[in-house]
Amino acid sequence: MMLGAEGGEGFVVKVRGLPWSCSADEVQRFFSDCKIQNGAQGIRFIYTREGRPSGEAFVELESEDEVKLALKKDRETMGHRYVEVFKSNNVEMDWVLKHTGPNSPDTANDGFVRLRGLPFGCSKEEIVQFFSGM
Repeated sequence: MMLGAEGGEGFVVKVRGLPWSCSADEVQRFFSDCKIQNGAQGIRFIYTREGRPSGEAFVELESEDEVKLALKKDRETMGHRYVEVFKSNNVEMDWVLKHTGPNSPDTANDGFVRLRGLPFGCSKEEIVQFFSGM
Protein backbone atom coordinates (compact mmCIF):
# COMPACT_ATOMS: atom_id res chain seq x y z
CA MET A 1 0.00 0.00 0.00
CA MET A 2 1.41 3.39 -0.94
CA LEU A 3 1.07 6.19 1.53
CA GLY A 4 -0.12 9.48 0.13
CA ALA A 5 1.83 12.72 0.05
CA GLU A 6 0.41 13.71 3.44
CA GLY A 7 1.91 10.72 5.25
CA GLY A 8 4.87 8.45 4.70
CA GLU A 9 7.81 8.80 2.41
CA GLY A 10 6.15 7.83 -0.85
CA PHE A 11 8.17 6.69 -3.85
CA VAL A 12 10.11 9.72 -5.04
CA VAL A 13 13.40 10.36 -6.83
CA LYS A 14 15.14 13.69 -7.29
CA VAL A 15 16.71 14.34 -10.68
CA ARG A 16 19.54 16.83 -11.22
CA GLY A 17 21.31 17.93 -14.39
CA LEU A 18 18.26 18.25 -16.63
CA PRO A 19 18.53 20.63 -19.58
CA TRP A 20 16.82 23.90 -18.66
CA SER A 21 14.51 23.52 -21.65
CA CYS A 22 13.50 19.99 -20.58
CA SER A 23 9.80 19.11 -20.76
CA ALA A 24 7.74 16.60 -18.80
CA ASP A 25 7.53 14.48 -21.96
CA GLU A 26 11.33 14.30 -22.13
CA VAL A 27 11.51 13.25 -18.48
CA GLN A 28 8.88 10.58 -19.16
CA ARG A 29 10.95 9.29 -22.10
CA PHE A 30 14.11 9.27 -19.92
CA PHE A 31 12.26 7.16 -17.33
CA SER A 32 10.38 5.09 -19.94
CA ASP A 33 11.13 1.86 -18.01
CA CYS A 34 9.45 3.28 -14.89
CA LYS A 35 5.82 3.81 -13.96
CA ILE A 36 5.46 7.48 -13.05
CA GLN A 37 2.53 8.18 -10.76
CA ASN A 38 -0.14 10.21 -12.61
CA GLY A 39 2.04 10.51 -15.74
CA ALA A 40 3.30 14.02 -16.44
CA GLN A 41 1.61 15.31 -13.25
CA GLY A 42 4.02 13.12 -11.25
CA ILE A 43 6.95 15.20 -12.53
CA ARG A 44 7.53 18.29 -10.40
CA PHE A 45 10.12 20.72 -11.78
CA ILE A 46 12.08 22.95 -9.41
CA TYR A 47 12.39 26.64 -10.32
CA THR A 48 14.75 29.39 -9.18
CA ARG A 49 13.54 32.41 -7.24
CA GLU A 50 13.49 34.24 -10.58
CA GLY A 51 11.08 31.62 -11.96
CA ARG A 52 13.58 29.94 -14.30
CA PRO A 53 14.04 26.14 -14.44
CA SER A 54 16.82 24.97 -12.12
CA GLY A 55 17.59 21.77 -14.02
CA GLU A 56 16.18 19.70 -11.15
CA ALA A 57 12.90 17.87 -10.66
CA PHE A 58 11.16 15.37 -8.43
CA VAL A 59 9.54 12.33 -10.01
CA GLU A 60 6.80 10.47 -8.12
CA LEU A 61 6.78 6.75 -8.90
CA GLU A 62 4.25 4.00 -8.25
CA SER A 63 6.32 1.62 -6.09
CA GLU A 64 9.66 0.92 -4.43
CA ASP A 65 10.55 -1.34 -7.38
CA GLU A 66 10.00 1.63 -9.71
CA VAL A 67 12.33 3.73 -7.53
CA LYS A 68 15.02 1.04 -7.88
CA LEU A 69 14.57 1.07 -11.67
CA ALA A 70 14.79 4.88 -11.73
CA LEU A 71 17.99 4.86 -9.65
CA LYS A 72 19.62 2.69 -12.35
CA LYS A 73 19.29 5.71 -14.68
CA ASP A 74 21.77 7.67 -12.50
CA ARG A 75 24.48 9.29 -14.64
CA GLU A 76 22.85 8.37 -17.95
CA THR A 77 22.68 11.17 -20.50
CA MET A 78 19.81 13.28 -21.75
CA GLY A 79 21.04 15.06 -24.84
CA HIS A 80 24.55 16.24 -24.00
CA ARG A 81 23.97 16.33 -20.24
CA TYR A 82 24.45 13.54 -17.77
CA VAL A 83 21.59 13.28 -15.31
CA GLU A 84 21.93 12.35 -11.64
CA VAL A 85 19.12 10.43 -9.92
CA PHE A 86 18.80 10.31 -6.12
CA LYS A 87 16.33 8.59 -3.80
CA SER A 88 14.12 11.16 -2.12
CA ASN A 89 10.79 11.27 -0.28
CA ASN A 90 7.57 13.29 -0.04
CA VAL A 91 8.82 15.35 2.91
CA GLU A 92 11.89 16.60 1.02
CA MET A 93 9.90 17.16 -2.17
CA ASP A 94 7.17 19.14 -0.39
CA TRP A 95 9.74 21.26 1.49
CA VAL A 96 11.80 22.03 -1.63
CA LEU A 97 8.76 22.87 -3.75
CA LYS A 98 7.43 25.15 -1.00
CA HIS A 99 10.76 26.94 -0.48
CA THR A 100 11.88 27.43 -4.10
CA GLY A 101 10.50 29.26 -7.09
CA PRO A 102 9.24 32.81 -7.53
CA ASN A 103 6.77 32.59 -4.62
CA SER A 104 9.25 31.14 -2.14
CA PRO A 105 9.80 32.80 1.23
CA ASP A 106 12.85 35.04 1.53
CA THR A 107 15.83 32.83 2.27
CA ALA A 108 18.49 35.55 2.26
CA ASN A 109 18.76 35.43 6.06
CA ASP A 110 17.98 31.78 6.74
CA GLY A 111 21.53 30.92 7.87
CA PHE A 112 22.14 28.25 5.21
CA VAL A 113 24.89 28.08 2.62
CA ARG A 114 24.29 25.80 -0.36
CA LEU A 115 27.42 24.07 -1.64
CA ARG A 116 27.71 22.64 -5.16
CA GLY A 117 30.58 21.14 -7.09
CA LEU A 118 32.10 19.37 -4.11
CA PRO A 119 34.47 16.48 -4.86
CA PHE A 120 32.69 13.12 -4.70
CA GLY A 121 34.77 11.91 -1.74
CA CYS A 122 34.50 15.15 0.27
CA SER A 123 33.84 14.55 3.97
CA LYS A 124 31.95 16.61 6.55
CA GLU A 125 35.26 17.25 8.30
CA GLU A 126 36.78 18.74 5.14
CA ILE A 127 33.82 21.10 4.78
CA VAL A 128 34.13 22.18 8.41
CA GLN A 129 37.87 22.73 7.90
CA PHE A 130 37.18 24.80 4.75
CA PHE A 131 34.94 27.16 6.74
CA SER A 132 37.16 27.28 9.86
CA GLY A 133 38.31 30.77 10.73
CA MET A 134 35.14 32.47 9.51
